[in-house]
Amino acid sequence: MKVVLAAATAALVAAVAAQAGYGAPGPTCGGTLWKQLTLADNGKGVNWNPTVTTIADLAKLAPPARITAARTTSFQKKVWKMNDVVIERYRQASNGELVLELFDVPSSTYMDAYIPSTSCMTSNATLRKAMIGARNGFLKHCQAPTAGWQMLGAHAVIFGVGYWNPVKTTQGALQNGAELRPLVGLTITQGCGKG
Repeated sequence: MKVVLAAATAALVAAVAAQAGYGAPGPTCGGTLWKQLTLADNGKGVNWNPTVTTIADLAKLAPPARITAARTTSFQKKVWKMNDVVIERYRQASNGELVLELFDVPSSTYMDAYIPSTSCMTSNATLRKAMIGARNGFLKHCQAPTAGWQMLGAHAVIFGVGYWNPVKTTQGALQNGAELRPLVGLTITQGCGKG
């Protein structure tokens, strides 16, 4: 019975994703919004001067009526900086992407942030270096990620490009779909052997 329910659930998720025009996560790179996820659009239109924010502030943003492959909102056209955010837990997706569930202590709000797999990153040397730096900023200090969620509770300073996710069912997702994706900077300040 459990196998039948699992198969039915997987089929339903795939059908919903197909109807929405977005591919479900998988073991390879690609998808309708892939250029934004990996900066393969060379970050066209992005203001690289970081704007300081909090998860609580991003939770108040209104998402666009329609999410397209182009960056259409000011949120998507900025690099956002969080000075002291808690990485509550993390995992590695099937395509190698690091998924970080962030937590804002003052507002008790969760949010997701992502760093792509190196094999899926843009070939632009500057942007690739920034994403690899963010990935290494995490991996050099914390335990290697697994496919299942791992509890952490480390504090970090992070930099990431705004991204609207049409799928809001991932653990830790904001109701408006706002994410930092990809991260282009990450420094652990407490936890994972630091502080």
